[in-house]
Amino acid sequence: MTVEAAPFEPDEPLYPAYMPTMTDEYFPEHEPFEHADPALRADPTFPNLLGGKTISRPVTPLFGTELSDVQLTDLTPAGLDELGLLVAQRGFAVFRGQNWKDAGFKKQLDIARHFGPLHKHPVQPRPATETEIAVIYQSAADVRRINYWGNRVSGINWHADQTHERQPPGVTFFGVLENQGWTGGDTIMSDSMQAFNHLSDTFKNMLIGLGGALRREAVNTPHPLVTQHPVTGDKVLFINEVFTTSIQGMKTEESKGLLEWLFAYIARGADFQARVKWEEGTVIVWDQRRAQHTATLDTLPGKRRHMIRITPLAGKPIPVTK
Repeated sequence: MTVEAAPFEPDEPLYPAYMPTMTDEYFPEHEPFEHADPALRADPTFPNLLGGKTISRPVTPLFGTELSDVQLTDLTPAGLDELGLLVAQRGFAVFRGQNWKDAGFKKQLDIARHFGPLHKHPVQPRPATETEIAVIYQSAADVRRINYWGNRVSGINWHADQTHERQPPGVTFFGVLENQGWTGGDTIMSDSMQAFNHLSDTFKNMLIGLGGALRREAVNTPHPLVTQHPVTGDKVLFINEVFTTSIQGMKTEESKGLLEWLFAYIARGADFQARVKWEEGTVIVWDQRRAQHTATLDTLPGKRRHMIRITPLAGKPIPVTK
């Protein structure tokens, strides 16, 4: 196994231990495990997360909550359980003014591991000493992010992470290490629960029971197109344009036509989307079983952008039968 640092500009980053490295290390498919969702044991009054001085406000009426004057690193196990329940109910939480970026590998990983075994990304850069942290990095001189999706007119790319896994992620932690005062690079979130609810009953009934093939690398896993959220019981439209490749039981043209319509529907659904701006000390925690997201690749050259993602896995998607 070899690890080599990528060649970036010579000025010193604030978090050198988190600089991206590439490796030829092989990660086998994750072993099956029993998942006990922390949200199911949480106090629904949120005394440990929303009590005290915590300031909470909705991002949109039905989707997303922004929190300040509370530190992720100070949350007790009970507080983390409540965090799981909050993001299940609201889709995502934006934490402002966090010291999480300075907490170090162990603390960051321990917080995320509270929610399940951590995913090891097969191709994304990572810190040299860690396998369970993905690094998102744009150097001052690096324009690869601008061309990240190749020869496309837009970099918008709606997806939920690692849905090809047999047991896809539950929650994800995504935070800023360094931003050098840039603006742009917002993350846009889309609510797959509202996306399903907006459909007609006729269309909903047609989708229920269908299965999609979710593919990436050597893993090709069929999951239901409509799932039941394991915490809230809500029905969720569980597809995304990055990982969903076909619909089982349909012929090629039928599958392609329906998926293209659904992908376009999600992309233009501004009434169930929310846009999050990044600030120094921002961490977003979202529920991958409900929320899709896309980056916006509009940051200008000349500023460093350094972020990390830690992704716990959860249980198998639950099919909706009626």
